[in-house]
Amino acid sequence: MAMVITPTLLVSTMVPDAFSAATDIAGGYCMTMLYGVLPPAMAWALNSRSESEDSDHKVLRGVKAALFGVGLVSCGIVVEQILQDFLALQF
Repeated sequence: MAMVITPTLLVSTMVPDAFSAATDIAGGYCMTMLYGVLPPAMAWALNSRSESEDSDHKVLRGVKAALFGVGLVSCGIVVEQILQDFLALQF
């Protein structure tokens, strides 16, 4: 237990703004990937699998275009966050 608590306590004491920076990174990248990029990718894979199998499920038209659009917008948000972080480092 001391191996986990001691380094964490030292870092939080030496760098008090570390938590804020960590939540910015988690919100900007991890949450966008988790809730923006991965769901369209999983739906794309599921749709591709259901198209290839002979099933009774009716495949919706235009699903791939919609999934591609949502994934593209999510990737754009990630790129925008990266650019904002790089611009903030320069000043």
